[in-house]
Amino acid sequence: MLIFRIAAIAATLSLGACAVSFHKPLTAENKQRIQSVDIRMVIPQESFMVSAKSPGVSLVTGGGLIGAMIDSGIQKSRQTDMAGEIRSTVGPLARFDLRNEADIALQAALQEPAAGKGLPFKVRSAQVSAAVPGKADSERLFADTSNGPAVMMLLVHYALEPGLGAFTTRTSAVLRQNGKTEPSFQSAAVYQIPLPTGSRDSVLTQLKANDGQLLRSYMRESVTETLRMVALDWEGVPVSANPGAAGNARSHRFNMQGTLVDLPATTVVSAGARMVVRSETGALFSLQKESK
Repeated sequence: MLIFRIAAIAATLSLGACAVSFHKPLTAENKQRIQSVDIRMVIPQESFMVSAKSPGVSLVTGGGLIGAMIDSGIQKSRQTDMAGEIRSTVGPLARFDLRNEADIALQAALQEPAAGKGLPFKVRSAQVSAAVPGKADSERLFADTSNGPAVMMLLVHYALEPGLGAFTTRTSAVLRQNGKTEPSFQSAAVYQIPLPTGSRDSVLTQLKANDGQLLRSYMRESVTETLRMVALDWEGVPVSANPGAAGNARSHRFNMQGTLVDLPATTVVSAGARMVVRSETGALFSLQKESK
């Protein structure tokens, strides 16, 4: 059930409704109180998720419950029909563990100076786990922040978009401090990179080559970029409720469940082959720059 809840949240987080905000800035007062942070990155999935492409009936019928129900029914049928294809796609990649690559990338980030690619706060401990702490453990963890480090939970969802068009991670970051259960900081970070073009077998061959060198690089980069986005939000990069008002907003191509859609967003940072943009929901996206 947890995986399905994460998937539902992830679908909303991808583009989201304008009324939903995925960003809560850290106030200067709360930032000043933080001496150090314990990072807990949770990746509950055992392997990739691949879903059937949405048929889009809801859009054609003008939205509403009926269109959504038809979409859901068709998608469920397609999911069943393509079960064998999903197994043949995910199976060959199952041995490549995002948790392991995430831990390598996380520990590497801790060695970077804050002035460079490092995190802008002191980290007391950092670990990657497979399970969200239970109620008792969570209460104890948050209670300990009364006289100790703040706790940042990073919940990660990852997927291969239908048609093997892209690899995507979606992360919700929540910081709690001073013994309070109410978050003092919240950030949403989405990373996406297009996969090599070609047939399904060709793409899988490239991802698996050299002990998964290419796929592992995507996994590590997704964590590095996620931490960079969280750091940008921590430092307080501008949030634009209306991206058009900033003057540099534009539509970016984003692969959402196998369909390329336009993502209206404002550029936050653009360097090298990637750029970080902020959507109107407040979520940050790390996207590969489009070739001209």
